[in-house]
Amino acid sequence: RAASGKGRSGSAMIEVRAALVRGGPAFLAGETLECLVTLRNPLPPDATSASSEMLAWASAQIHCQLHASESRVSLPPADPRRPHDVQAESETVFVPNRGERGQCILSTPPKILFCDLRLDPGESKTYSYCETLPVDGPPSFRGQAVKYVYKLTIGCQRVNSPIKLLRVPFRVLVLHGLQDYQFPQDEAVAPSNPFLEEEEGAKKDSRLADLATELLMAATSRRSLHLYNISNSRGKVAAFCIFKTVYKIGEDVVGTFNFSAGDMPCLQVRRLLPGAGAPRGGAVWGSPGSVASAMPLCQYSVSLQ
Repeated sequence: RAASGKGRSGSAMIEVRAALVRGGPAFLAGETLECLVTLRNPLPPDATSASSEMLAWASAQIHCQLHASESRVSLPPADPRRPHDVQAESETVFVPNRGERGQCILSTPPKILFCDLRLDPGESKTYSYCETLPVDGPPSFRGQAVKYVYKLTIGCQRVNSPIKLLRVPFRVLVLHGLQDYQFPQDEAVAPSNPFLEEEEGAKKDSRLADLATELLMAATSRRSLHLYNISNSRGKVAAFCIFKTVYKIGEDVVGTFNFSAGDMPCLQVRRLLPGAGAPRGGAVWGSPGSVASAMPLCQYSVSLQ
C-alpha cells in the first residue's frame, strides 16, 4: 500500500511518497512495520540550479486515535493544562496527530529520517522507516460507538515553511497469547539455505505470522471428537481419539491412545497411514483401459513395542 503527497511553497514543490514494504495494510501487534519514504523534486533535470530544493528535516511516527461518539460514550474531561495539539504555521514541532479528531491514546517515539536534504531537479531520495508495533495497544476497530485507527504519519518541513504531514493508515490485529509463546532455541542453529538472503527480522516476522495462523485455526476450526475402540476377540485393547478427519498436505495428524480403557494388555503399537485413489471415468484399476495399473494404496507405518 502506498500513499503520496506534495508540499508546496510558492512555486516550489516536493513530492513525498510512502509505501509499506509488505503487501497488505494489516499487521500483528509485535510485528515490525517497514515503510519506504521517497522524496522527489518533480522539476525536469534540465532546470537551472536555482530550482534545487532544500529540506530541513523529516520525521515519522506511529499513533493510534480513539474516536468516540459523545452521545453513546462518556469520556473523562480533557486536561486543561495540556496544550492543544493544533500546530501553528510558524512552529517547527512535529505533532503527528495535528488536526486529527479524537484522542491520541498511543504513539511510538518519533524517528528522524534525515536533516538538511538538498534535491536537484529530477533527483529523488529514499529512506527506510522501521518500527515494532506495541503489543499493549488496542486492535483496530470501527464501530458505531468507538473507533481505533492506526496511522503512520510522516512530517517534512522546508526552511521558513510550515510542516507538511503525510498519513498512511493501516490496521493492527491483536492475538492474545501470541507474545507469550517462546520460540524453540534450536531454530537459531537449524540449517538454512545459503543461497537465500533472509534477515533475522524477516525470519521472526515469518515465524510470528505462521504461529498466528496456527492459533487462529485452532481457535476457530470446528472440532468434533472422533472416538474409535480397538478390540479383538478377547476384548477391548484401547481407545483411539482424533479431533478431525480432514487434513491438508503437510499438516500433522494428532491423536491419542487411551490404554487405560482397555481390558487386554498391549504389547505393540503400529501406526498405518494408507492413501487410496480412484480412477476417473469409471475405469478399473489394472484394466487395459485404465490410465495406471499400479496399486492404488501407499502406506507408511511405524511400530512401537
